[in-house]
Amino acid sequence: MDQSFSATNNPLGDVNVVSNKEIPKKYSPDDKIYNLVQKKHKLKFSWIVLIYGWKYRLLFLSVVCVVTFSAFLVSLNTLFLKNVLEAASPKNESGTVWNLTWQWWMAITAADLVLLYFCTFIRNSCSIMLAVNIEVELRNLTIRRLLEQDISYYSDKKIGKLMTKLVGDTNVIGNEISGMIAWVIQAPLVIIMGTVMLFIIHAQLALVASLSVYALTAIVILFSLRYQKKVKIVREVISDINGDVVDRIGAIKLVKATGTRKYEESRLEELHKPYIKAFKPISRIDGTLLAILIASDVIINLIMITIAIEFYSDNNPEMLTSILPAFISAMVGLTRPLWQIAAIIPGLSRASASSTQIYEVIEKEPILNDNDKNGILFDENIAKIEFRQVKFNYPEKPEVNIVPNLDIILEKGKSYAFVGETGSGKSTISKLLLRFYDPTEGCVLINDKNVKDFNLKSYLSHVGYVEQEPSIIFGDVYDNVRYGFFQATEEEVHEACRKAQIDQIINSWPYGYQTVLGERGLLLSGGQKQRLVIARILLRNPELLILDEATSALDNIVEKEIQSQLNQLMQDKTSVIIAHRLSTIKDVDKIFVLAPGKGIVQEGTYQELIKVPGKFKDLHDAGNA
Repeated sequence: MDQSFSATNNPLGDVNVVSNKEIPKKYSPDDKIYNLVQKKHKLKFSWIVLIYGWKYRLLFLSVVCVVTFSAFLVSLNTLFLKNVLEAASPKNESGTVWNLTWQWWMAITAADLVLLYFCTFIRNSCSIMLAVNIEVELRNLTIRRLLEQDISYYSDKKIGKLMTKLVGDTNVIGNEISGMIAWVIQAPLVIIMGTVMLFIIHAQLALVASLSVYALTAIVILFSLRYQKKVKIVREVISDINGDVVDRIGAIKLVKATGTRKYEESRLEELHKPYIKAFKPISRIDGTLLAILIASDVIINLIMITIAIEFYSDNNPEMLTSILPAFISAMVGLTRPLWQIAAIIPGLSRASASSTQIYEVIEKEPILNDNDKNGILFDENIAKIEFRQVKFNYPEKPEVNIVPNLDIILEKGKSYAFVGETGSGKSTISKLLLRFYDPTEGCVLINDKNVKDFNLKSYLSHVGYVEQEPSIIFGDVYDNVRYGFFQATEEEVHEACRKAQIDQIINSWPYGYQTVLGERGLLLSGGQKQRLVIARILLRNPELLILDEATSALDNIVEKEIQSQLNQLMQDKTSVIIAHRLSTIKDVDKIFVLAPGKGIVQEGTYQELIKVPGKFKDLHDAGNA
């Protein structure tokens, strides 16, 4: 695991000791998020906003300052409008307020609106950019955590569900941030400043208006708080649905081959019913809130007009012509925050639910540490490989022993094959060499050094792996063949493909080497995929070759040609071959025969083993029957 995610309980208290002086340790935002997750066992939306927001503090502080100033401008607009009406009133003999005529006050009001327009523009621009930056930071953190996880993490996970967390939930958080920061600051400020302005205009009406607005605010908050649990259920349901949909689209060949399109369509319709059901209470809450908000604008103004007419029409008629219009205008500004509050709490609920989904990815500690920062750099030739007293049980099934006891040494320049029936641990050998897993007991040594101590990337740069089910990424031929050896030239890619007997096929395609191969190489045959992966290995020219039935998808003629190229590549290198077809291992230096739960039961050359009764001869005779 990357050391930037080293667990600590107090990021402000840890120090590095250098020359007997304590220097505070600097933490990145990712570190701070991860430390809080480990300490509090949860991930809060507010942590995401504050920690990543501070990284982009210029944008963050710009939004805070502009929003505060905007709230002040909104509140002043009420006072300016009141002065316009008062200065223009026929009963105002001087025709001025504070020595300014109504025309000046109208100009000031207009200037206030222009300033408000520019503030709104700056606020929206900065808040959107801040939200996008935070969303990308959070997504990158989630991606890093997923990439750090070992193979066992993915054994019981749906990729679609993980993608919902990676893309969908980070996007939800980004969308909520853009308006949330502004509204959280602006709504209470506008209510407070607006209330002050109302009291300046008319204390009695302000008291009634304030009580009405605050009562409605409490009602809106109570309704909005019911939103959170409902949203959490919706996010969980949609994550499961997305996982299932991606899984079925990934198995599109199976769907087409079995004619189950109609079955999948009806199944997915049924699968979405819980999602619709989960949304019903949310729709009712939203409907109620909207009704309250629309009614609040009308009801409060009707209350103000009724009170003004009832108490001031006889003894203070100018109230109806000068103060009341300004007051009603002020009430519109005062009720706007209710709409923002109604959006803030559901928005917080959605963001909090998504934060919980992302927490499930971030908090999981990888079983393996790839020693990216502090591992031993492997910068030597692979001279010897040793499995010393290795026992192995898969973490997913700890009760099942796959490798009971393995003690073997593999020498440089020699080829070794592992054969045996299903479940005997053949592929497990390759996974231990690639460090997909660590032994349950014992160790794997490279040049008498534990592979666990190496910087994994530096070690794997000496290793080439061809698996039975080739991994093809979305991209063109160059992207696929160069993967892991990105500095290779186009000509080097062409040469590797010629050796892998696929150059002519590639050149027959309309776009040649720039042909996009599709998701998981959907448009390629099994043999073409395998040849591309073999070209990838030929290009890397590694010291340790691990071939897990590398030619299984090739026809006999092409297999012999490819095997010839692999044999040339295997010269002076250590080769480990996981074999199902015994014809591919006739020339290896040593064969290890494995049996389920017993480990190695035979070893020797091909010619030696076919002459001795035992597992290998049984496999040989069965294959030639």
